[in-house]
Amino acid sequence: MKNNTNKLIQRTTITLQTLYLIVIFISGTIPNIYIAFWMSAILNILSLVLNFANIFYKGNFKFLFLLITMCEILLTLFIYLLPEAGTPAPIKLF
Repeated sequence: MKNNTNKLIQRTTITLQTLYLIVIFISGTIPNIYIAFWMSAILNILSLVLNFANIFYKGNFKFLFLLITMCEILLTLFIYLLPEAGTPAPIKLF
């Protein structure tokens, strides 16, 4: 039973990470940047929760998936929330 749960968690995590990449690549065609940001954030949070579940169930590739999710979270912060070379951030927090 544990092995089937691990495989399901891993497949779901891979699916979420693939959906995240698709959202990032098509974010230029989404008319509202807030929709793209929240879609990315929700996919990152779900992937992070599943990674912690994978670690709890002692699944394979647990730290690799966690590393990829952390990189995705940092990429989301970089793209949407940080200013670049004097250009203001697309989403202003304050």
